[in-house]
Amino acid sequence: MIRRLALAALAGLMLAACQEKIETPPPVRPVLSARVAVDDIGEQSFVGTVEARDKADLSFQVLGRLMTRNVDIGDMVGPGDLVAAIDATTLDLTVRSAQAALGNRRAERENAAATVTRIETLRASGTAAEASLDDARAAFDAADAAVRQAEADLAKARDAFGYAELRAGFAGVVTATGAEPGQTVAAGQSVVTIAKPDPRDAVIDMPDWMAGTLSPEASFVVAPQIAPDQPIAGRLREIAPEADPITRTRRIKIALAEPPSLFRLGSTVEVRADRQASPTITLPEAAVLTRQDGSFVWVVTVDEASPAARREGSVALRPVTTAPAGEGRLRILSGLSAGERVAIAGVHSLKEGQKVLVLADGRDGAEGDAP
Repeated sequence: MIRRLALAALAGLMLAACQEKIETPPPVRPVLSARVAVDDIGEQSFVGTVEARDKADLSFQVLGRLMTRNVDIGDMVGPGDLVAAIDATTLDLTVRSAQAALGNRRAERENAAATVTRIETLRASGTAAEASLDDARAAFDAADAAVRQAEADLAKARDAFGYAELRAGFAGVVTATGAEPGQTVAAGQSVVTIAKPDPRDAVIDMPDWMAGTLSPEASFVVAPQIAPDQPIAGRLREIAPEADPITRTRRIKIALAEPPSLFRLGSTVEVRADRQASPTITLPEAAVLTRQDGSFVWVVTVDEASPAARREGSVALRPVTTAPAGEGRLRILSGLSAGERVAIAGVHSLKEGQKVLVLADGRDGAEGDAP
């Protein structure tokens, strides 16, 4: 019995030792990753149009039927030139009515003034009461106020009559028309658009994240599509404060330096950033681990000895400096170089030195580049 017990205890010890030797290692975790690529704005071009920096929509200040429009698209106008006119019959009648009302009010004031003079004479002789004189003076004050009101009404009617003619406020070229003769136009409705020939801008639409990487003094090369070998220099003048909610692009206005005749208003141009512009690296916000002590990314090191069908590697935490880039992306100012591979998902659950199964992000190309 003692021998049997000893053999059973020895077998148990041997079994425990075998279990310790065959303990399975922790599973290798798959991680979605992408290789860092540089966004070189100088390598990308955008198609835009040449637009006037200063333009105005001319409209009537009163309702009326358009009688004449003296200009068409492309016509040049000078300050004070007659552009269009509406039917002024009703406005003319209003002026005449105001003139008649003013004459009536002036006659009433003269009558009131004569009454005051007569009662003052009677009062001096003691044949008129003081109350009668007070009433006469009050009537004169009311008649005088009525005259001033009628004068204001006449001035208002004359101003409205002047609104029947639409004149250019500055020298420019007609770029658009909004009404035809015979059409009834409302007050404020655009009839003619006039633009100053100079200065001119090249206007393009740029992705929101890319617009966020432009410096205030960014320079561009602008060339007309009909003559791409004749480019001129341009400088960033304005970036739209908000992105278009549908296209997620921002409107960029580029000031053109002394544009030649090829850059006429409305012409199509091709714009690209000056190659001296600094390239940038951007990553999705999900790829950056943000903590109280800074921002970090998980750099993935691939084991080259692993088979191509199952690429294994490890991860290491690296601090980076970031800036907003828009569209759910962050601009990497320092800490990363082009060609390095980073984890772009699950960054909150990785550990330093952890073994991972490297998966490329299929959305960024066959090799997993992060644009």
